[in-house]
Amino acid sequence: MAETIVLLIEDLMFLPRLEAGLRTLGYQPLTATNETDLSRALYQAPVLAIVDLFSQTFDWEALVRSMKGPDKKADHVPVLGFGPHVDLALRDRALAAGCTAVVGRGAMAGQLAHLVEKHKWVIDRDRCDSAPPPRLVEGLHLFNQGNYFECHEVIEDAWNEEKTPVRMMYQGILQIGVACYHVQNKNWRGAMKLLDRGMPKTRRFSPNCMGINIAKLLDDAETIRQELLRLGPEWQGEFNERLFPTIEFLTEFQT
Repeated sequence: MAETIVLLIEDLMFLPRLEAGLRTLGYQPLTATNETDLSRALYQAPVLAIVDLFSQTFDWEALVRSMKGPDKKADHVPVLGFGPHVDLALRDRALAAGCTAVVGRGAMAGQLAHLVEKHKWVIDRDRCDSAPPPRLVEGLHLFNQGNYFECHEVIEDAWNEEKTPVRMMYQGILQIGVACYHVQNKNWRGAMKLLDRGMPKTRRFSPNCMGINIAKLLDDAETIRQELLRLGPEWQGEFNERLFPTIEFLTEFQT
């Protein structure tokens, strides 16, 4: 599945060109110029956000600030701003808001592939190759026992303690668990919403991370999703509990 890049851009002349360039490079561009659209785009676990600093039609500073900061769930997503290359005051405003870097509009148009590869977020494989912390392991055992409510509380604690971007994986697993909780309570819409939020985040760490078999978890989650689609939003009957996922650990990380 293509990696997502969020475009905080409303320039009707430049936007189509940038979208086409990103698709050619193999990325999925999503445009967001308000908080609602940005929140939806962030559910897709983007690897980069690109913002037009010269826009007069939406508050780009507020949108960037809503993403960046120590307590923000999207803080790990780099934000690349572009605008007039001689406007140093605008550049300083962008960096203060949380932009990772600022380039000129000409560079964005002519060096798109280089800039994306330079600035996009990539997984820290050293962190992924490390052992899972005890609080996460506790939450995963609760997940496997079908105690999804308790699992949520424990993994959320692990998410709060984790300071690196791998916390996105914790959040994705947590959301898949909450989806299963909604299935148990016959909440079709709640389950679908949480699967749609949790699976893209978790997919970023496939096939495995911290000894967790992410690929299998995603296969199991997709099986549940397809079954819910078959049952339809009016479903209020039984659900085959054998379809609920079981999280597996790689041999060297058996706990």
